[in-house]
Amino acid sequence: MAKLQYRTISKRTVDGLSVDDKDVVFWDRELPGFGVRVYPTGTKVYVVQTRAKGKSKRITLGRHGVISADQARRKAAETIARIKSGEDPGGKSASTATVADVAARYLKEHVALHCKPGTAKLYLSVVQRFILPAYGHLAVEEVEREHIADLHYELRDMPYQANRVLEIGNKLFNLAELWKLRTGSNPCKFVRKYREKKRERFLTDEEFRRLGDILNEMEADKTLSMYPAAALRLLMLTGCRRNEIVTLKWEHVDLEGGELRLPDTKTGAFFLPVPVSSVQCHAMPN
Repeated sequence: MAKLQYRTISKRTVDGLSVDDKDVVFWDRELPGFGVRVYPTGTKVYVVQTRAKGKSKRITLGRHGVISADQARRKAAETIARIKSGEDPGGKSASTATVADVAARYLKEHVALHCKPGTAKLYLSVVQRFILPAYGHLAVEEVEREHIADLHYELRDMPYQANRVLEIGNKLFNLAELWKLRTGSNPCKFVRKYREKKRERFLTDEEFRRLGDILNEMEADKTLSMYPAAALRLLMLTGCRRNEIVTLKWEHVDLEGGELRLPDTKTGAFFLPVPVSSVQCHAMPN
């Protein structure tokens, strides 16, 4: 078990505190339960911890520099007294909700309701792979611009992922403020996105012909059924996204008009002209 760190908490003491690779709480010698949590980034947050009705309760009081050590001490004494008397000075509010708490609510109440399945899967992956390991344990009030900027910089070799982290974090903290779980400015503000290189390459005429020949050969020797072959040909002929073709239904195909009526593309409903013969010959069952 790690040894508890004790100090007489004052402005001079807190200004001089620093830690290396993980956050540490330094407890006050004079007021039991009053402490300051110091992060490797340099952020310092006053906290109070006490017991009531047999349960331990820790509450964040404010960030050093926003409130002074003396203000934090007075607030700690008041908070401890209120908890001991049976009051709940905040509950699951901005003082106690963690980034992980807000992320779970964001995924459930926003992403699941407003995003397409593919987008929701991407956002879940970004939250689990990057955001939660980096600062999911922090109280949502404790997150500073430095936390966001540090993670964004760590992912600089993956600009697409870095920018998705920034976008998701921006929405997450906006919602935290809307839900009254955080006060103050969004910590993602003023962190600039990296420039992303678009990956775009078209098949040459020779590659296009070769792909068609391979599809014909695989259908002929029964190594590929007609349905995936039809899907691949439609992708070649239309330039649609994969999910727009593999989820296509006959009700979306207008053979007489020679078009596909895609009801839910990335930009909304879309009508796409397509050679009728390609649909009749390659997509209709015998």
